[in-house]
Amino acid sequence: MALHLAAHTLSDEPRSPITNVHLNADASLFGSSTTEGWVIYSTHPLQVLARKDLPDASLSICLPLERTNLVFLVGGPPSPLYAPNKVILYDVQADTAVAEVEFSEQVRGLAARRDRLVVALRRRVVLFVLGQGQTGIWREGTYQTADNPKGLVAIASDAGSSILAFPGRQSGHVQLVKLPPLDRSTPPLPPPPSHDPNAGPHPAVSVIIAHSSGLAALSTTPDGRFLATASRQGTLVRIWDTKTSHLIKELRRGTDSAEIFSLALRADGGAVAVSSDKGTVHVWDLKRKKADREHGQGSDSGSSTPRQRQMSILKPYLPKYFSSEWSHSQFRLPAPAPAASRLPFSLSNPTNFPSQAFTSSTSANAAPTIEDDICTCAWINPTEVEGDGLPSQTGELAGSQLVAITRSGGWFRVAFDVEAESSEDRKGKGRAHETVADRSRTAPREGAIGLDKESTSDCRVAEYQRYGQKDGW
Repeated sequence: MALHLAAHTLSDEPRSPITNVHLNADASLFGSSTTEGWVIYSTHPLQVLARKDLPDASLSICLPLERTNLVFLVGGPPSPLYAPNKVILYDVQADTAVAEVEFSEQVRGLAARRDRLVVALRRRVVLFVLGQGQTGIWREGTYQTADNPKGLVAIASDAGSSILAFPGRQSGHVQLVKLPPLDRSTPPLPPPPSHDPNAGPHPAVSVIIAHSSGLAALSTTPDGRFLATASRQGTLVRIWDTKTSHLIKELRRGTDSAEIFSLALRADGGAVAVSSDKGTVHVWDLKRKKADREHGQGSDSGSSTPRQRQMSILKPYLPKYFSSEWSHSQFRLPAPAPAASRLPFSLSNPTNFPSQAFTSSTSANAAPTIEDDICTCAWINPTEVEGDGLPSQTGELAGSQLVAITRSGGWFRVAFDVEAESSEDRKGKGRAHETVADRSRTAPREGAIGLDKESTSDCRVAEYQRYGQKDGW
Protein backbone atom coordinates (compact mmCIF):
# COMPACT_ATOMS: atom_id res chain seq x y z
CA MET A 1 0.00 0.00 0.00
CA ALA A 2 1.50 3.29 -1.12
CA LEU A 3 1.20 6.46 0.84
CA HIS A 4 0.64 9.56 -1.27
CA LEU A 5 2.11 12.39 0.74
CA ALA A 6 2.56 15.98 -0.29
CA ALA A 7 6.06 16.97 -1.28
CA HIS A 8 8.08 18.21 1.66
CA THR A 9 9.30 21.74 1.05
CA LEU A 10 12.40 23.24 2.61
CA SER A 11 12.78 26.97 3.07
CA ASP A 12 15.67 29.03 4.32
CA GLU A 13 13.35 31.98 4.89
CA PRO A 14 14.37 33.53 8.23
CA ARG A 15 11.69 34.87 10.50
CA SER A 16 11.62 38.63 10.70
CA PRO A 17 13.51 39.86 13.77
CA ILE A 18 10.91 42.62 14.22
CA THR A 19 8.49 41.94 17.07
CA ASN A 20 6.54 45.19 16.98
CA VAL A 21 6.37 48.75 15.61
CA HIS A 22 5.29 51.80 17.62
CA LEU A 23 4.89 55.38 16.37
CA ASN A 24 5.64 58.42 18.48
CA ALA A 25 2.95 61.02 19.20
CA ASP A 26 3.10 62.84 15.85
CA ALA A 27 4.10 59.75 13.80
CA SER A 28 7.36 61.41 12.75
CA LEU A 29 9.40 58.57 14.31
CA PHE A 30 8.78 54.90 14.91
CA GLY A 31 10.49 52.39 17.13
CA SER A 32 11.12 48.86 15.92
CA SER A 33 11.45 46.38 18.77
CA THR A 34 13.30 43.24 17.71
CA THR A 35 14.55 39.94 19.06
CA GLU A 36 18.02 41.48 19.27
CA GLY A 37 17.45 44.99 20.60
CA TRP A 38 15.71 48.00 19.11
CA VAL A 39 15.99 50.60 16.34
CA ILE A 40 14.58 54.15 16.01
CA TYR A 41 13.68 55.32 12.49
CA SER A 42 12.37 58.54 11.02
CA THR A 43 9.05 57.74 9.36
CA HIS A 44 9.86 59.82 6.28
CA PRO A 45 12.37 59.83 4.82
CA LEU A 46 13.10 56.34 6.12
CA GLN A 47 16.44 56.33 7.90
CA VAL A 48 17.99 54.91 11.07
CA LEU A 49 18.39 57.48 13.86
CA ALA A 50 19.52 55.19 16.69
CA ARG A 51 19.92 51.50 17.32
CA LYS A 52 20.93 49.14 20.09
CA ASP A 53 22.01 45.63 19.14
CA LEU A 54 21.77 43.14 22.00
CA PRO A 55 21.98 39.42 21.10
CA ASP A 56 19.18 37.32 22.60
CA ALA A 57 17.53 40.38 24.14
CA SER A 58 14.00 40.87 22.81
CA LEU A 59 11.48 43.65 23.34
CA SER A 60 7.73 43.97 22.83
CA ILE A 61 7.51 47.79 22.89
CA CYS A 62 9.91 50.50 21.76
CA LEU A 63 8.14 53.88 21.91
CA PRO A 64 10.02 57.14 21.16
CA LEU A 65 9.02 60.12 23.33
CA GLU A 66 8.16 62.69 20.66
CA ARG A 67 11.41 63.85 19.01
CA THR A 68 13.57 63.66 22.13
CA ASN A 69 16.46 61.38 23.02
CA LEU A 70 14.21 59.36 25.34
CA VAL A 71 12.53 56.06 24.50
CA PHE A 72 10.24 53.75 26.48
CA LEU A 73 11.14 50.04 26.40
CA VAL A 74 9.22 46.94 27.51
CA GLY A 75 10.62 43.43 27.37
CA GLY A 76 8.87 40.63 25.52
CA PRO A 77 9.34 37.11 24.14
CA PRO A 78 11.28 35.11 23.17
CA SER A 79 14.18 36.32 25.38
CA PRO A 80 13.03 39.43 27.27
CA LEU A 81 15.68 42.10 27.78
CA TYR A 82 13.57 43.49 30.62
CA ALA A 83 10.74 42.01 32.63
CA PRO A 84 7.42 42.35 30.73
CA ASN A 85 5.90 44.06 33.79
CA LYS A 86 8.40 46.95 33.69
CA VAL A 87 8.61 50.14 31.63
CA ILE A 88 12.16 51.38 31.14
CA LEU A 89 12.90 55.00 30.27
CA TYR A 90 16.10 54.92 28.21
CA ASP A 91 18.29 57.87 27.26
CA VAL A 92 19.61 57.16 23.77
CA GLN A 93 22.23 59.90 23.90
CA ALA A 94 23.65 58.78 27.26
CA ASP A 95 23.14 55.12 26.31
CA THR A 96 21.69 54.24 29.68
CA ALA A 97 18.39 53.59 31.46
CA VAL A 98 17.41 56.63 33.53
CA ALA A 99 14.20 55.41 35.18
CA GLU A 100 11.83 52.47 35.42
CA VAL A 101 8.32 51.76 36.69
CA GLU A 102 7.17 48.31 37.74
CA PHE A 103 3.73 46.71 37.90
CA SER A 104 2.27 43.47 39.22
CA GLU A 105 1.26 42.33 35.73
CA GLN A 106 2.30 42.49 32.08
CA VAL A 107 2.36 45.89 30.38
CA ARG A 108 -0.05 45.81 27.42
CA GLY A 109 0.39 49.20 25.80
CA LEU A 110 1.88 52.68 26.10
CA ALA A 111 1.07 56.21 24.98
CA ALA A 112 3.02 59.37 25.73
CA ARG A 113 3.19 63.10 25.19
CA ARG A 114 5.92 65.46 26.42
CA ASP A 115 4.70 65.59 30.06
CA ARG A 116 2.67 62.39 30.46
CA LEU A 117 3.13 58.61 30.17
CA VAL A 118 0.07 56.36 30.04
CA VAL A 119 0.53 52.64 30.75
CA ALA A 120 -2.27 50.27 29.74
CA LEU A 121 -2.64 47.07 31.75
CA ARG A 122 -5.24 44.33 31.29
CA ARG A 123 -7.97 46.14 33.26
CA ARG A 124 -6.30 49.38 34.32
CA VAL A 125 -4.78 52.50 32.84
CA VAL A 126 -2.07 54.14 34.95
CA LEU A 127 -1.11 57.77 34.39
CA PHE A 128 2.39 59.12 35.12
CA VAL A 129 3.76 62.67 35.07
CA LEU A 130 7.14 63.13 33.38
CA GLY A 131 8.89 65.77 35.45
CA GLN A 132 12.38 67.20 35.25
CA GLY A 133 15.33 67.16 37.61
CA GLN A 134 14.51 65.92 41.11
CA THR A 135 10.81 65.66 40.29
CA GLY A 136 11.42 62.68 37.99
CA ILE A 137 8.52 60.36 37.13
CA TRP A 138 5.66 60.18 39.58
CA ARG A 139 2.40 58.26 39.51
CA GLU A 140 -0.55 60.58 39.04
CA GLY A 141 -3.47 58.16 39.16
CA THR A 142 -5.28 55.03 37.96
CA TYR A 143 -8.45 54.40 35.95
CA GLN A 144 -10.34 51.12 35.75
CA THR A 145 -11.22 49.74 32.29
CA ALA A 146 -12.92 46.79 30.66
CA ASP A 147 -10.76 43.90 29.49
CA ASN A 148 -8.05 45.50 27.35
CA PRO A 149 -5.72 42.74 26.05
CA LYS A 150 -4.31 44.96 23.27
CA GLY A 151 -3.44 47.79 25.65
CA LEU A 152 -5.46 50.41 23.78
CA VAL A 153 -4.93 54.04 24.74
CA ALA A 154 -4.73 57.31 22.77
CA ILE A 155 -3.49 60.72 23.85
CA ALA A 156 -3.54 64.11 22.09
CA SER A 157 -0.06 65.61 21.84
CA ASP A 158 -0.36 69.12 20.38
CA ALA A 159 0.48 72.13 22.55
CA GLY A 160 -2.64 73.01 24.53
CA SER A 161 -4.30 69.63 23.90
CA SER A 162 -5.86 67.75 26.80
CA ILE A 163 -7.71 64.63 25.59
CA LEU A 164 -6.87 61.13 26.85
CA ALA A 165 -8.96 58.21 25.54
CA PHE A 166 -9.03 54.59 26.71
CA PRO A 167 -11.60 51.77 27.06
CA GLY A 168 -14.41 52.39 29.52
CA ARG A 169 -15.57 50.02 32.22
CA GLN A 170 -17.98 48.29 29.85
CA SER A 171 -17.04 46.50 26.65
CA GLY A 172 -17.20 48.75 23.59
CA HIS A 173 -17.22 51.98 25.61
CA VAL A 174 -14.58 54.71 25.42
CA GLN A 175 -13.75 56.93 28.37
CA LEU A 176 -12.54 60.47 27.67
CA VAL A 177 -10.47 62.25 30.31
CA LYS A 178 -9.43 65.89 30.14
CA LEU A 179 -5.82 66.31 31.22
CA PRO A 180 -4.19 69.64 32.01
CA PRO A 181 -3.38 71.35 28.68
CA LEU A 182 0.09 70.51 27.43
CA ASP A 183 2.47 73.37 28.21
CA ARG A 184 5.81 72.80 26.51
CA SER A 185 7.46 75.82 28.15
CA THR A 186 6.83 74.91 31.81
CA PRO A 187 7.67 71.52 33.38
CA PRO A 188 5.00 69.82 35.54
CA LEU A 189 4.92 70.55 39.27
CA PRO A 190 5.60 67.80 41.84
CA PRO A 191 2.59 66.08 43.43
CA PRO A 192 0.92 67.69 46.48
CA PRO A 193 1.27 65.93 49.87
CA SER A 194 -2.37 64.82 49.80
CA HIS A 195 -2.00 63.13 46.40
CA ASP A 196 -3.62 59.67 46.04
CA PRO A 197 -1.91 57.68 43.22
CA ASN A 198 -4.66 55.04 43.18
CA ALA A 199 -7.49 57.44 42.34
CA GLY A 200 -8.43 59.00 39.03
CA PRO A 201 -6.80 62.44 39.23
CA HIS A 202 -8.81 64.01 36.43
CA PRO A 203 -12.57 63.51 36.02
CA ALA A 204 -13.94 61.82 32.92
CA VAL A 205 -15.63 64.34 30.68
CA SER A 206 -17.57 61.74 28.71
CA VAL A 207 -18.18 58.05 28.13
CA ILE A 208 -18.85 57.18 24.49
CA ILE A 209 -20.83 54.02 23.71
CA ALA A 210 -18.75 53.36 20.62
CA HIS A 211 -19.51 49.72 19.72
CA SER A 212 -21.58 46.77 20.87
CA SER A 213 -18.50 44.53 20.94
CA GLY A 214 -15.05 45.09 22.44
CA LEU A 215 -12.68 47.70 21.06
CA ALA A 216 -9.92 46.79 18.61
CA ALA A 217 -8.33 50.19 17.93
CA LEU A 218 -8.33 53.81 19.11
CA SER A 219 -6.85 56.90 17.47
CA THR A 220 -7.12 60.62 18.07
CA THR A 221 -5.98 63.69 16.16
CA PRO A 222 -3.02 65.59 17.69
CA ASP A 223 -5.33 68.37 18.85
CA GLY A 224 -7.75 65.86 20.38
CA ARG A 225 -10.75 67.17 18.44
CA PHE A 226 -11.63 63.87 16.74
CA LEU A 227 -11.53 60.25 17.88
CA ALA A 228 -11.66 57.13 15.70
CA THR A 229 -12.74 53.74 17.04
CA ALA A 230 -12.98 50.21 15.65
CA SER A 231 -14.51 47.12 17.20
CA ARG A 232 -13.19 43.57 17.43
CA GLN A 233 -15.67 42.57 14.75
CA GLY A 234 -13.68 44.76 12.37
CA THR A 235 -16.48 45.77 10.00
CA LEU A 236 -17.17 49.34 11.12
CA VAL A 237 -15.03 52.36 11.96
CA ARG A 238 -16.65 55.31 13.71
CA ILE A 239 -15.48 58.91 13.97
CA TRP A 240 -16.47 60.96 17.04
CA ASP A 241 -16.37 64.61 18.05
CA THR A 242 -14.67 64.64 21.47
CA LYS A 243 -16.24 67.99 22.42
CA THR A 244 -19.81 66.78 22.03
CA SER A 245 -19.28 62.97 22.02
CA HIS A 246 -21.48 62.85 18.91
CA LEU A 247 -20.98 60.38 16.08
CA ILE A 248 -19.73 62.17 12.96
CA LYS A 249 -19.15 59.34 10.49
CA GLU A 250 -19.77 55.62 10.29
CA LEU A 251 -17.39 53.91 7.87
CA ARG A 252 -17.65 50.35 6.60
CA ARG A 253 -14.47 48.38 6.04
CA GLY A 254 -16.25 45.28 4.74
CA THR A 255 -18.94 42.72 5.41
CA ASP A 256 -16.88 39.94 6.98
CA SER A 257 -15.11 40.09 10.33
CA ALA A 258 -11.46 41.12 10.45
CA GLU A 259 -8.81 41.89 13.03
CA ILE A 260 -7.91 45.57 12.92
CA PHE A 261 -4.17 46.16 13.16
CA SER A 262 -3.91 49.93 12.84
CA LEU A 263 -6.17 52.98 12.85
CA ALA A 264 -4.66 56.33 11.80
CA LEU A 265 -6.43 59.70 11.71
CA ARG A 266 -4.85 62.43 9.64
CA ALA A 267 -3.72 65.42 11.72
CA ASP A 268 -6.54 67.66 10.45
CA GLY A 269 -9.16 64.93 10.84
CA GLY A 270 -9.77 64.91 7.10
CA ALA A 271 -8.93 61.27 6.43
CA VAL A 272 -8.56 57.95 8.22
CA ALA A 273 -6.65 54.80 7.29
CA VAL A 274 -7.30 51.28 8.58
CA SER A 275 -5.21 48.13 8.16
CA SER A 276 -6.45 44.63 8.96
CA ASP A 277 -5.61 40.95 8.70
CA LYS A 278 -7.21 40.90 5.25
CA GLY A 279 -3.95 42.30 3.88
CA THR A 280 -5.52 45.61 2.87
CA VAL A 281 -5.29 49.24 3.91
CA HIS A 282 -8.59 51.13 3.53
CA VAL A 283 -8.66 54.93 3.35
CA TRP A 284 -11.64 57.25 3.76
CA ASP A 285 -11.60 60.89 2.69
CA LEU A 286 -13.75 62.43 5.41
CA LYS A 287 -13.89 65.87 3.77
CA ARG A 288 -15.52 64.74 0.54
CA LYS A 289 -19.13 65.75 0.32
CA LYS A 290 -21.61 62.94 -0.04
CA ALA A 291 -22.97 64.43 -3.26
CA ASP A 292 -19.52 64.07 -4.79
CA ARG A 293 -19.35 60.43 -3.78
CA GLU A 294 -22.60 59.44 -5.46
CA HIS A 295 -21.52 60.45 -8.99
CA GLY A 296 -24.43 62.88 -9.27
CA GLN A 297 -23.38 66.48 -8.88
CA GLY A 298 -26.69 68.08 -9.86
CA SER A 299 -29.46 68.90 -7.45
CA ASP A 300 -32.44 68.32 -9.74
CA SER A 301 -33.74 64.95 -10.91
CA GLY A 302 -32.83 65.69 -14.52
CA SER A 303 -29.10 65.74 -13.78
CA SER A 304 -29.06 62.57 -11.63
CA THR A 305 -28.55 59.06 -12.97
CA PRO A 306 -31.34 56.43 -13.01
CA ARG A 307 -29.46 54.41 -10.40
CA GLN A 308 -29.16 57.46 -8.16
CA ARG A 309 -32.87 58.29 -8.46
CA GLN A 310 -33.78 54.67 -7.71
CA MET A 311 -31.56 54.52 -4.64
CA SER A 312 -32.79 57.87 -3.33
CA ILE A 313 -36.36 56.52 -3.33
CA LEU A 314 -35.38 53.32 -1.52
CA LYS A 315 -32.91 54.87 0.89
CA PRO A 316 -35.39 55.62 3.75
CA TYR A 317 -36.44 51.95 3.74
CA LEU A 318 -32.96 50.40 3.53
CA PRO A 319 -31.24 49.08 6.64
CA LYS A 320 -28.42 51.05 8.23
CA TYR A 321 -25.93 48.78 6.44
CA PHE A 322 -26.50 50.66 3.18
CA SER A 323 -25.90 54.10 4.72
CA SER A 324 -22.36 53.32 5.88
CA GLU A 325 -19.60 54.90 3.82
CA TRP A 326 -17.27 52.59 1.94
CA SER A 327 -13.58 53.38 1.63
CA HIS A 328 -12.56 55.74 -1.16
CA SER A 329 -9.16 54.12 -1.64
CA GLN A 330 -7.82 50.66 -0.99
CA PHE A 331 -4.25 49.39 -1.08
CA ARG A 332 -3.48 45.67 -0.95
CA LEU A 333 -0.20 44.79 0.68
CA PRO A 334 2.10 42.35 -1.13
CA ALA A 335 2.87 39.07 0.59
CA PRO A 336 6.34 38.86 2.15
CA ALA A 337 8.67 37.56 -0.55
CA PRO A 338 10.27 34.12 -0.07
CA ALA A 339 14.02 34.08 0.49
CA ALA A 340 14.80 32.68 -2.97
CA SER A 341 13.19 35.70 -4.66
CA ARG A 342 14.78 38.40 -2.53
CA LEU A 343 17.42 40.37 -4.34
CA PRO A 344 19.68 43.09 -2.99
CA PHE A 345 18.43 46.59 -3.63
CA SER A 346 19.20 50.13 -2.65
CA LEU A 347 17.24 51.73 0.16
CA SER A 348 17.12 54.94 -1.85
CA ASN A 349 15.62 53.30 -4.93
CA PRO A 350 11.80 53.35 -4.86
CA THR A 351 11.43 51.26 -8.01
CA ASN A 352 12.28 47.86 -6.56
CA PHE A 353 8.71 46.92 -5.77
CA PRO A 354 7.91 43.28 -4.91
CA SER A 355 6.85 41.33 -7.97
CA GLN A 356 3.87 39.85 -6.15
CA ALA A 357 2.43 43.21 -5.14
CA PHE A 358 -1.36 43.47 -5.09
CA THR A 359 -1.65 39.66 -5.09
CA SER A 360 -2.04 37.07 -2.40
CA SER A 361 -0.15 33.85 -1.91
CA THR A 362 -2.05 30.89 -3.32
CA SER A 363 0.40 28.12 -2.46
CA ALA A 364 -0.67 25.94 0.43
CA ASN A 365 2.95 25.56 1.48
CA ALA A 366 3.80 29.26 1.38
CA ALA A 367 4.60 30.28 4.93
CA PRO A 368 4.52 34.08 4.59
CA THR A 369 1.14 35.48 3.58
CA ILE A 370 -0.47 38.87 3.47
CA GLU A 371 -2.74 37.96 6.35
CA ASP A 372 0.25 37.11 8.57
CA ASP A 373 1.86 40.53 8.11
CA ILE A 374 0.83 43.15 10.68
CA CYS A 375 0.75 46.67 9.26
CA THR A 376 0.96 50.04 11.02
CA CYS A 377 -0.17 53.21 9.21
CA ALA A 378 0.97 56.83 9.55
CA TRP A 379 0.11 60.02 7.68
CA ILE A 380 2.99 62.18 6.46
CA ASN A 381 3.30 65.73 5.15
CA PRO A 382 3.85 65.52 1.38
CA THR A 383 5.36 69.02 1.30
CA GLU A 384 8.43 67.49 2.93
CA VAL A 385 8.85 65.07 0.01
CA GLU A 386 11.60 66.31 -2.25
CA GLY A 387 12.01 65.14 -5.82
CA ASP A 388 8.78 63.18 -5.72
CA GLY A 389 8.22 63.36 -9.45
CA LEU A 390 4.52 62.65 -9.01
CA PRO A 391 1.90 64.10 -11.35
CA SER A 392 -0.24 66.96 -10.12
CA GLN A 393 -3.06 65.91 -7.86
CA THR A 394 -6.47 67.28 -7.09
CA GLY A 395 -8.96 66.70 -4.32
CA GLU A 396 -8.67 66.40 -0.54
CA LEU A 397 -6.78 63.11 -0.42
CA ALA A 398 -4.34 64.22 -3.09
CA GLY A 399 -2.68 66.54 -0.57
CA SER A 400 -1.83 63.64 1.72
CA GLN A 401 0.39 60.61 1.67
CA LEU A 402 0.32 57.52 3.80
CA VAL A 403 3.15 55.36 5.07
CA ALA A 404 2.40 51.68 5.70
CA ILE A 405 4.97 49.84 7.84
CA THR A 406 4.77 46.06 8.00
CA ARG A 407 6.23 43.84 10.69
CA SER A 408 7.98 41.77 8.02
CA GLY A 409 10.14 44.80 7.16
CA GLY A 410 8.22 46.50 4.36
CA TRP A 411 7.89 50.30 4.14
CA PHE A 412 5.41 51.70 1.61
CA ARG A 413 4.70 55.34 0.78
CA VAL A 414 1.26 55.52 -0.79
CA ALA A 415 0.08 58.52 -2.82
CA PHE A 416 -3.50 59.32 -3.80
CA ASP A 417 -4.97 60.64 -7.06
CA VAL A 418 -8.66 61.45 -6.85
CA GLU A 419 -10.38 60.18 -9.97
CA ALA A 420 -12.36 62.76 -11.89
CA GLU A 421 -13.58 60.27 -14.47
CA SER A 422 -16.98 58.66 -14.46
CA SER A 423 -17.59 54.93 -14.54
CA GLU A 424 -18.59 55.14 -18.21
CA ASP A 425 -15.32 56.91 -19.08
CA ARG A 426 -13.31 54.22 -17.35
CA LYS A 427 -15.19 51.44 -19.15
CA GLY A 428 -14.42 53.00 -22.51
CA LYS A 429 -10.68 53.02 -21.96
CA GLY A 430 -8.50 50.33 -23.43
CA ARG A 431 -6.68 47.93 -21.11
CA ALA A 432 -3.87 46.97 -23.43
CA HIS A 433 -1.22 48.80 -21.43
CA GLU A 434 -2.65 48.34 -17.94
CA THR A 435 -0.46 46.80 -15.26
CA VAL A 436 -1.59 44.50 -12.48
CA ALA A 437 -1.36 47.43 -10.08
CA ASP A 438 -3.55 49.58 -12.36
CA ARG A 439 -6.24 46.91 -12.55
CA SER A 440 -6.10 46.45 -8.80
CA ARG A 441 -6.77 50.12 -8.22
CA THR A 442 -9.60 50.52 -10.71
CA ALA A 443 -11.35 47.16 -10.32
CA PRO A 444 -14.52 47.11 -8.18
CA ARG A 445 -13.81 46.23 -4.57
CA GLU A 446 -14.83 42.78 -3.48
CA GLY A 447 -17.93 42.89 -1.35
CA ALA A 448 -18.44 46.60 -1.92
CA ILE A 449 -22.23 46.66 -1.84
CA GLY A 450 -23.82 49.96 -0.93
CA LEU A 451 -24.70 53.44 -2.04
CA ASP A 452 -21.07 54.50 -2.41
CA LYS A 453 -19.46 51.37 -3.82
CA GLU A 454 -18.42 53.07 -7.11
CA SER A 455 -16.86 56.01 -5.33
CA THR A 456 -13.09 55.43 -5.47
CA SER A 457 -9.83 57.32 -5.44
CA ASP A 458 -6.73 56.11 -7.22
CA CYS A 459 -3.86 55.14 -4.92
CA ARG A 460 -0.44 53.91 -5.84
CA VAL A 461 2.87 53.03 -4.25
CA ALA A 462 5.13 56.05 -4.71
CA GLU A 463 8.05 54.47 -2.86
CA TYR A 464 8.95 51.06 -1.45
CA GLN A 465 11.85 50.25 0.86
CA ARG A 466 12.98 47.57 3.28
CA TYR A 467 13.99 48.08 6.89
CA GLY A 468 14.99 45.96 9.86
CA GLN A 469 17.93 44.07 8.35
CA LYS A 470 21.42 44.77 9.67
CA ASP A 471 23.01 44.32 6.25
CA GLY A 472 20.71 46.91 4.64
CA TRP A 473 18.68 44.44 2.55
